[in-house]
Amino acid sequence: MTDGAFIGSWYHWPPLEGFEFDFLVSKKWDAIYISHFHADHFDRKLLSAIVRNNGGVKILIPEYSNKWLRRAVLNCGVTLDNLIEIPNNKSIQFKDFSIRMFVADYCNPQICGASIPCVSAPSKQSANDSVALFEADGQSILNANDALAVQSAQRLWSVVGEVDLLLGHFGGAGPFPQCFVDLSNQEKLKNAKKTGHVFVNRLIETAGRLNAKFTMPYAGQYVLGGSLTELNEYRSVISLREVLSIISDADVTTPVSMQPFGEFDLTRNSLSEEWQEPSSLTYNTYLEKIEKDLFPYQKSEEEWPLAANSLDRALQRVKYEFDSYVAKGGLGSNSSITIKTQEVGSTINFGPSQCSISAHPVYENQTTIQVDTRLLRRLLIRRAGYKGFTQYHFNQAEIGSHLAWSRKGPYPIETQFLNFMQDVAGS
Repeated sequence: MTDGAFIGSWYHWPPLEGFEFDFLVSKKWDAIYISHFHADHFDRKLLSAIVRNNGGVKILIPEYSNKWLRRAVLNCGVTLDNLIEIPNNKSIQFKDFSIRMFVADYCNPQICGASIPCVSAPSKQSANDSVALFEADGQSILNANDALAVQSAQRLWSVVGEVDLLLGHFGGAGPFPQCFVDLSNQEKLKNAKKTGHVFVNRLIETAGRLNAKFTMPYAGQYVLGGSLTELNEYRSVISLREVLSIISDADVTTPVSMQPFGEFDLTRNSLSEEWQEPSSLTYNTYLEKIEKDLFPYQKSEEEWPLAANSLDRALQRVKYEFDSYVAKGGLGSNSSITIKTQEVGSTINFGPSQCSISAHPVYENQTTIQVDTRLLRRLLIRRAGYKGFTQYHFNQAEIGSHLAWSRKGPYPIETQFLNFMQDVAGS
């Protein structure tokens, strides 16, 4: 409900009309389920406002092994008495609902596009998404959120059983292919369409596995604003109208989608108002409006004389985390990742059992990430002991399409370690 997610770049689609935030804050909520900490699923500003207006609302979250989401929710003013953490594969009763949550174990970043995979090791990066099953009156609704891209989620469907309604994502949120500068526009369009269909087909496949009567394409629409507006046509996001048509043609489940703030009656199988795709004129006019916006880090010019030192310390932190991972039995893949700005650059090399930092790549498998100097400064600098939420995190920048990528060779799994790229001694 707040435009400018992921460091300013993500805007709501269809466009917000202006009443939505206050309308949601004014409602009497019994409980709010938050699946994971990504900004398109966890609007901190909205949650804080709801809690201020409705102090008794219960907040339901999965019991993750890491406590990122828990800390972030508590920072929004939620009290411990009103926070309900649901253990993995455990069911709780809330009023007339039974709620059961499943935490994702690991995923393939090449599929979902995020750089924080839900891996079991290293433990600091485990469980980044969840699946929630809601049951009442003999009916069941499964909210799969973004977890359809999580490999281990495929093992859940036999446990979940049949559902009446499946909600699952249908669009790509990662930087591929729109942010890859070594791809031609034609190659980007081809890969965007191919990847977009992968998401939709996975949703259909899951509906078939669950024998879902109805399927709601969910968590898939957004547009990029500001200086990234020109990337929109290359994202792996298919229009909701086309997604509904693809699902219908598959004849596996009945697609359901409604206008914003609409209602779907699962007992009567009826919609208040079916989804209407906004016109191309509305789309283009909206993009023209938001392309003039500046991201927070673009609003001032800055000097950063110690950039090289700060980047080196941040990469040393990455090296430390990778070495800890190897000490616990993990393996690298002979990949080099270079971080570059207009002024500075450095490379971290991930070998099978050791890591090094150098001025240039040492392996043939090479990834280069170009980033605005002002953004990099904000991504790196942390004051000592800081544990609060910040939008300036590598994963947020990646999902927000703020980074320009080029790659020679396969996807390096070590990209996940860049989430630890922080300098607590910098300035």
